[in-house]
Formats: sequence, structure tokens, C-alpha cells
Amino acid sequence: MTDITHRLAFGDMAETQHRISAWWVLPISAIVWWACGFLPWIAQLSYQVTGLARASDAAAAGILPLPFTTDGAVVGLVVMALMGGLLAGVTAGLPASAGAGAGAAIAGTLLGMAGAAGSSWWLAAGATVPGDAMPFGMLLVTVGAGLVGLAAGLLAGIGPAALRGVALALPVVLLDGWLWGLLPGNDVSPTGSWWVLAAALGVAFGLCVDGKPLDLLGWLPAAGTVWVLQSAGPALLTVQENIWPGSALTENPLSAAGIAGREIASAALTTEGHQLGAWVVALLLGAAIAALRLSREAGDESELSEAWA
Repeated sequence: MTDITHRLAFGDMAETQHRISAWWVLPISAIVWWACGFLPWIAQLSYQVTGLARASDAAAAGILPLPFTTDGAVVGLVVMALMGGLLAGVTAGLPASAGAGAGAAIAGTLLGMAGAAGSSWWLAAGATVPGDAMPFGMLLVTVGAGLVGLAAGLLAGIGPAALRGVALALPVVLLDGWLWGLLPGNDVSPTGSWWVLAAALGVAFGLCVDGKPLDLLGWLPAAGTVWVLQSAGPALLTVQENIWPGSALTENPLSAAGIAGREIASAALTTEGHQLGAWVVALLLGAAIAALRLSREAGDESELSEAWA
């Protein structure tokens, strides 16, 4: 019995040694929010410098850390800030202490927002007509989407398994816009690619399961949330179409939530545009990932039982 106890303690010690300090999460999450979340924007800038893509008028006026002055800026900012927040929040699971990791991830993400978004707002405000509310509106959009992504990342990284699918719902439906934005000359704009939705939703379903078949019940709220939010991409595009200098949305950016909410609510009541084929593929992929995770957990428990026997 004594030997077994020592063996288990040594295993716990080895696992702890592979964890990083929460202090490292602070700079990592700050860098991840900008460098990973806004990777499409960074990629487009590199394409323009190397000649793979035509330089935009906004880029000619000056390069900003975030695309506050580009065409279609609202949709791109929402998607990239959301993805950056998601990835930054997931870093909370790197330290041994979930609480310390969460605190460091939150602080680091806010630091990244203050640096990148704050400097972009200051530079954009200086290049526009005095009194123009657009730069400040872009700042609010970026911070709001980043905080939503951060909350989703924290739930996905250190939250219970049942909530992971719900937390990943909005990133799942907007992921294709982020991916297409990596290609030269492409804007970050959701297009409803069925294969991206199928793969992302299948992975989200699979991650809802830790080690108990009962975790499969987490698919129900996850599926419902994704179904409702699947029209989030078109809703963002509708908001973008209603933005121009002097428009009501320019003067009151918070009213965009009402427009997006009405679009999402109306689309959630119909099957049109929900890509049912992608849902079938997602369910099959999710079942395969969940079965793999359950079998691995069962194998670990079997080895542990044999060690105690």
C-alpha cells in the first residue's frame, strides 16, 4: 500500500511540474489576444507589404494595431476580438491553480486591449474629423467583443464540461469568417461555410464530455445555443450595412445590439439557413470525439484499479 501511495504522489508531482506559473499567463494572454485573435489583420498587412494583396486606402493612410478605419471594420473587429478573447481565456487553464490562472488571463487580456485598442483609438481619432464618434464606437465594439470572447474562453478552459459547448457556440458560428480572413485579399466576414461549422461544432460537442456518459446531456444546451446564434454572422453584416458617417449607429453604437438581436431572433424560429447537413456531420464527429475521450478515461480508471488491487 505504501508503494502505491508514493507512486501516485510522484505522478501528481510530475503533472504539477508541467504546469506554468500564473505570472506567465499575464503576458501570454495579452499577446495571444492580439497576435492570435487579430492574426488575419496581421496577415493582410504582411500580404500588402509583400505585394500578395493590394494595399487598401486605410493602410495607405497609416497602419494601426487594429483595423479601426478599414471597410467592414465592425464585422472584422467583432470576430477577431472575440476569437482573441476566447484563446486568451483558455490560457487560464495553464497554471495549477484555476483561480490564479483566471485572474492572470483577465488581467492580461485587459492589458492587451488597453495597448492595442487604446492606441488604435488614439491614432484613428487623431486622423479623423474632430468630434467624429466612429473611432470611439470601434473601441466599444472591440472591448465588448473581446470581453464576450474572454468569458467564453474562461468557461471553455476551466469551466464545467456541461458549459463548454455553450461557451463555444458564438466562436463556432463565426470561425469561418476568421479563417477566410487569413487568405490574401479576403475580409474577415462570416460566409456560412458548412464544413467549418461542421468541424467546429463537432469539436465543441466532443469537448462537452470529460469522463462520464452523463456529460452528453451538455449537448442539448450547446446545440440550442448554436442553433440560435447561427445567424449571428448575417446579423453582424446587417449592422455593418447600417453604419455610415452620421448614421444613428455611428452616434449610438450600443443600438447595434438591438438590430443584431432582432435578426437572430427571427432566424432562430426557422430551419432556413441552418445547414442541416453540417449538423449531421457535426453530430457524428462529436460522437467520435466523445467516445474517444470516454474510452481513454475508462482506460485510465482501469489502470488505476489494477494498481490498487
